[in-house]
Amino acid sequence: MSFLLNSPYITYILGALLIITVILLIFSVYLILYVLREYKKLEQMIDSAIDGNFQEESFDEQRLSRLQNKMYQFISSSFLGRKKVEEDKGKIEELISNISHQTKTPITTIKLYSGLLAECDLEEKEKHLVNQIVDQNDRMAFLIENLVKMSRLENGIVAVHPQMQDIALLMESLEGSYGNRTGKKIIFDPGYKEAGSVEAFYDLKWTVEAISNIIENALKYTDENGVIQISVKPYSSFTAVLVQDNGIGIAEEEQAAIFRRFYRSERVNGMKGIGLGLYLAREIIARQGGYISLKSEPGKGSLFQVFLAEKQ
Repeated sequence: MSFLLNSPYITYILGALLIITVILLIFSVYLILYVLREYKKLEQMIDSAIDGNFQEESFDEQRLSRLQNKMYQFISSSFLGRKKVEEDKGKIEELISNISHQTKTPITTIKLYSGLLAECDLEEKEKHLVNQIVDQNDRMAFLIENLVKMSRLENGIVAVHPQMQDIALLMESLEGSYGNRTGKKIIFDPGYKEAGSVEAFYDLKWTVEAISNIIENALKYTDENGVIQISVKPYSSFTAVLVQDNGIGIAEEEQAAIFRRFYRSERVNGMKGIGLGLYLAREIIARQGGYISLKSEPGKGSLFQVFLAEKQ
C-alpha cells in the first residue's frame, strides 16, 4: 500500500480522476443547458398558442426531442381546431344575419298588406282570417327575432360585458319601459331610490332584456286584474331583482323545465308563446355570474328572483 502511495502512478490516477470529474461536470452543465433550452422551446410554443400567434413549422427528431415533437403536433392540431371553430363561428354569424335580413322583408310586407286588408269593408269571416294572418305573422317575427338572439348568444357572437354599476340604472330602464303601461298593474317599489347606491355586476342592455322577458312572461299569465310587483333586495354577495305576480302560477314539477328551450306547459298551449323568453333570461344572467330562482304555486302566482353578483 505504501508502494502505491509513493508510486508515480498515483499522480496519473488522480489526474485521470480529475479529468473524468471535469468531463462529467461539463457534460452535466451541457445537459442542464440542453434541458433548459428544450423547455424554453416548449414554453414558447405554448405561449404562442395561448396568444393566438402559433405558426406551423416542420420539425424532425434531430431538431426537437420526441416530447417537443409530440407537443408540437398537439398544439398544431389544437390551433387548427381553434381556427376552424372561429371560421365556423363566422359562417354561423353570416347565416344568422342572412336569415334575419331575408325574412325581414316578407314579414314587413305581410304586415303591410294584412293591415290594408283590415281597413277594407270585409265580412266577419274574412276579418277573422285577416286577424289570423296578423297574429301568425307577428308570431313568426317574434320567433325569428328570438332565434337570432339565442344563436348569437350560444355561439358567442354577441357577448355580455358586465361591469360594476348602480342597480338604479337597471330599475330606471325597466320603469321607463313598463312604468306607464296601461292594462295590467305593474308596481315598481321605490325602495331602490331611497336605499342609496346599491351596485351590482351586470350588463345594462342584456340584463334589461333578461328581466323584460320575465316581466312579459308575468304579463302573459296574469289576468286583467292581476298585479306585478318589481323590487330590489340586497344580499351579502348578490343583489336580487324580484318580479312577483299573482297569476296562474307554475306547478313544482314544471319549475325546472320552464327554463329549457321551447318548453311549453300543456296548461298554456292555447296561449301565445314559443318558450324562449325564460331560456334567454337564464342564459344572459348566467353569463354574468348570476342566477335566477323561482318560487311558485298553481293559482297563487310566481316569484322570480334575478340574482346579480355584487363583486366581479
